[in-house]
Amino acid sequence: MSLFKYILDVLFPRTCPICGQVLSDNDYLCPACFSKLNRTEQALNRDNETEDKFVDSPHFAYGGCWLHYRKGTHLQKLIHMAKFGEGDPMLLQQMGARAAMEWEETGFFDNIDIIVPIPLHPKRLRQRGFNQSEYIAKGLSSVLNIPMDTSHLTRSVNNRKQSQSTKSEREQLASNLFNVNHPEEWYGKTILLVDDIITTGSTVRTAIEALKGVYRCRIVVFALAKA
Repeated sequence: MSLFKYILDVLFPRTCPICGQVLSDNDYLCPACFSKLNRTEQALNRDNETEDKFVDSPHFAYGGCWLHYRKGTHLQKLIHMAKFGEGDPMLLQQMGARAAMEWEETGFFDNIDIIVPIPLHPKRLRQRGFNQSEYIAKGLSSVLNIPMDTSHLTRSVNNRKQSQSTKSEREQLASNLFNVNHPEEWYGKTILLVDDIITTGSTVRTAIEALKGVYRCRIVVFALAKA
């Protein structure tokens, strides 16, 4: 640790954004607050609400969301902070890693070949500075030792923010959002599609649709939370 960083840590220690407890070097949320987040248990529950959204999509195998997302909860505050600049997006990476550790023993991630975060349009990426789904995917990859791919699935349409759209608008805006580059390189692979929050599922469903030309692939869906 550099002297400058040591002085900063002493004078301005990082604290848990929920309870204010001083954090250790590698933490962005304290263990006690992590334990209080509302789990869905969908790793072991097939035919869950997440799977119901994609059951008719091509190549879809199964899916699940780690947490329940509700307005007014600590989770809403955390994700809003991480996504919109009031906090550190590394929190999302730590949450992805925590989800991987909790779900790895269930077999949910067995036989996954590639982890693919839902991409942002380049213009949106420049505005925000990072892709929240990519940070979650990095956390998953670091625990599971499965490579992450951000080059094959790309976003071709810069639609309105989902949070600013109605349900019917989200369904309409989600059409033709994605392209797949060199689909032959994914033939026969099991692909883990990663998103931050699943609401209607329209964006993820469109990403799955874009992958329909990938011969004999299997698609597993994971999201940090479901609304």
